[in-house]
Amino acid sequence: MEIFVGIDDSRQLDGYKAGETASLLTRAIEDKGWGKSKIPSRHRLYPNPVIGYKKHNTARSFSADIDEQYLNPFITYACTMIKSNVASGCNAGLAVVVPERMVNRDDLISYAYRVKEEQVSKEECMQLAQCPGIYLFELSGDGRGVIGALAAAGLRLTGNDGQFRGKLKLGHEEYYVATVKEIIDKTYVQQVKSMDLVRLEDDETVRMGEKVKVVLLDNLYTLMVFPTDLENPKWQTSTTHMLRMF
Repeated sequence: MEIFVGIDDSRQLDGYKAGETASLLTRAIEDKGWGKSKIPSRHRLYPNPVIGYKKHNTARSFSADIDEQYLNPFITYACTMIKSNVASGCNAGLAVVVPERMVNRDDLISYAYRVKEEQVSKEECMQLAQCPGIYLFELSGDGRGVIGALAAAGLRLTGNDGQFRGKLKLGHEEYYVATVKEIIDKTYVQQVKSMDLVRLEDDETVRMGEKVKVVLLDNLYTLMVFPTDLENPKWQTSTTHMLRMF
């Protein structure tokens, strides 16, 4: 079965943040033979200072294919790992969504996009968690991390939201120029698209910027680009500011 896991406000005692926690959980799924995981993504949420975030209000999510018999062991493992190591002052929450058990995905997706645009109460979040296929856990503090955790799982479910950790590196020289085919063959990128959402052909050329980020679009690891107004290279990797929609 496919599951979507969301984590928010789960900074660990050793300094690990939600991104590292998500990576540890994906590794555990594979190391324990429970299934196969995909790369965790970072999701931007509503930047309201009342919420209590530091630099940015974000949450993490990942999807995985696991055998149904391992769903409960995974949930137990994830809750125990986060609770036993969470730093003081955190309000950690965990969400696990199983689409095949859900009655209406649209309710979750609508909720997730609202959390990107406005402040949503924990009560509304907990009410949504009464629906089949949604499992929600308050793991520390006042537990309001469940709001972002559930939103992150819902945003990952759309297949059209989220950035991936780290910077994409290709070539050794500054502003390396690569074809779309080279980018796809030598990295985990699955497609290259313009900011107008047009998919580039294999022979088109892209100048790799200083800070290259990959996003989730069409359920694929996607590199976004914009025109250079040159003949060659015709495209440049999108800036982090341009990618704030993801």
